[in-house]
Amino acid sequence: MEYQLLLEKIKRKAPFYELHGNQNLNCNLVDIRITTQQQVRFKESTLYLSTTSQLPDCTITDSFTVFCYGEAVDFSCYDDATFCITYFGSEISQADLFNMVIENLRETPQVSIGMHLLMNALFSGKGLQHLVDTAADVFDNPVYVIDLQHKYLAISSGIFPDNAFFKKEQESPYIREEGVLYIRKNRIDEKVRKSVLPIYFFNEIAGHGTLISSITIDGIEVGHIMIQESEHKFKETDAELLFNFSRLVSMELQKSPVFHDNKGIMYSYFLADLLKNPDSNTATIKKRMETLGFKLKSNLYIMAIPSSSYHTSPLRLEVILQSIKYILPESLYVIYENSIVFLIAKDEYQTFSQYEQERLTSFLESNGLKAGISNFFKELKEAPRFYKQALDAVKLGVHMKEDLPIYFYKDYYIYHMLSTLEKDGNELRYLIHPGLMQLYLYDQEKETELIHTLQEYLKCPGYSSMVAENLHIHKNTFLYRMKKIKEITSCEFVTGEDYMAFNFSFKIMSYLHMM
Repeated sequence: MEYQLLLEKIKRKAPFYELHGNQNLNCNLVDIRITTQQQVRFKESTLYLSTTSQLPDCTITDSFTVFCYGEAVDFSCYDDATFCITYFGSEISQADLFNMVIENLRETPQVSIGMHLLMNALFSGKGLQHLVDTAADVFDNPVYVIDLQHKYLAISSGIFPDNAFFKKEQESPYIREEGVLYIRKNRIDEKVRKSVLPIYFFNEIAGHGTLISSITIDGIEVGHIMIQESEHKFKETDAELLFNFSRLVSMELQKSPVFHDNKGIMYSYFLADLLKNPDSNTATIKKRMETLGFKLKSNLYIMAIPSSSYHTSPLRLEVILQSIKYILPESLYVIYENSIVFLIAKDEYQTFSQYEQERLTSFLESNGLKAGISNFFKELKEAPRFYKQALDAVKLGVHMKEDLPIYFYKDYYIYHMLSTLEKDGNELRYLIHPGLMQLYLYDQEKETELIHTLQEYLKCPGYSSMVAENLHIHKNTFLYRMKKIKEITSCEFVTGEDYMAFNFSFKIMSYLHMM
């Protein structure tokens, strides 16, 4: 039994204790001994009982654990000790402390048998469901694994509580609203988070006692395991076994990149599930979002920051996420396929305000980050399509050699069309308007700048003085150039189709880096 687990059980009967020495030590204990004055060697797997007058010398370099009792002494010499001392005061006797310890250590063989079966299930490679089914056999009660968004990740098969609430639960991938409200009202999540050992409570909705333990990855809570006392009463060893089982579930979940990358982030697994499974029941998803406190609005956007961007940033990932969340409060975020992804909600006809754009631009730019933002969409099931739009915006912006912090897909959709045509084997240069191609070749031969003049003209057609000013030339010079351009291109530039054809051709030339 682990030292910290044993201490958690002992302090229920002996609430007073002090820790000294190496407080980070967590030995796996299988034996107990009473120290003697002559003892100089100590084993890590043995728990030693000692009076304060017979404590080991502070210079001993072994790693081990001591439970001590007796009159208080100055423990300061043990501040840098390699072993851990837990002092229970002068009121407890050696016999009482010994009996409490041995009572708990006797449970270890029973726990070991269950853990052996669970370890075999973990390393079988058959996944979370097989591990949970094996746990149901070991505990002889139903087992549930749930993420922080109250989504069922696995429910043991074969054993179902004979209860109307749980019969309805089988119909949904999430704990129903009634259950979520019960959890919040009774602060179940908060109690689990504060306890080292699994907690027990009587679930009034289910009509059964429940053991619940947290699942952590790198010390961060990512979900819970629940066991219902529907088939058999819990055994004394079930809490310790569940404590250890939660670690195996953690190991299994870490095989999933979604859980590994999003540990502790609210909504993360839920949003990743939406991106991965667009055919999910959107009515259920919307209801779930409302239950979790996220209000859906008419216009939705996806913003994506590719890994190539944030991996080179000096900021830690969690700082990036929280900073952007502060700028865009009405959003959900996730690490998905190695990209930071935000789902952003806006009211009808509302886009990103100038204030939001300025703050977001400033943050991204100052930290070497690049983000792509999709067009708006209405239906959640379309999220995967617009997630790709956001990624494509960054990819196309970089291809166009535009060094920007934000790339809006609306500014690059034509380039996306061109990249699609290119992938289909089309020679894009043959799609350039022949008049513009003639002008391009003329500039190459004569070393003139007629292409640039036409490009500026198409930005403000009909405003000769403004175009001349932008080109830093006299108006007459500009008019002379336009006369020459019309001769070479055989185009008078008087219809909308002329402007559209030449503007599109300029996009092709830009995409091909011809200018």
